[in-house]
Amino acid sequence: MLRSPSRRGALALPLLLVPGARAAAARLPAEVPPFPAWVGRTALLNGDGGAARVLLAADGGGVMSVKLFLFCRTVPIMRWEQGADGLLLRYARPSVLDARRVIEGEAEILPGRRELRWVEARAHLAEFEGFAAPDAAGRCG
Repeated sequence: MLRSPSRRGALALPLLLVPGARAAAARLPAEVPPFPAWVGRTALLNGDGGAARVLLAADGGGVMSVKLFLFCRTVPIMRWEQGADGLLLRYARPSVLDARRVIEGEAEILPGRRELRWVEARAHLAEFEGFAAPDAAGRCG
């Protein structure tokens, strides 16, 4: 027979989750590293427009995978250049919906936060979730 949890047990349950939550938060960077630290590593982003993985290559190209709803599209980054402070990135890539259309975008690291502001057709916020291996850029999950 199932018993309902005691009041004390019900109140203590959230405390059991705190160490795990604290450990997960400790693995996330406190701030987004400047764009020079992104070269050769896949950045994991989760934003209001979907999830993305971005790999900037040293030759000025790269790869971006974008997950929107149920589909995943991987497109090349045709070119990118960073601002002098390493906090601004301008790039060009094909549209994930129409490869004939070129998207000119801009990303800005928001200092003191784990977020970036992406501007393509409109502005988006994306949370930086860390880095993965370079080969993770070509897939969404």
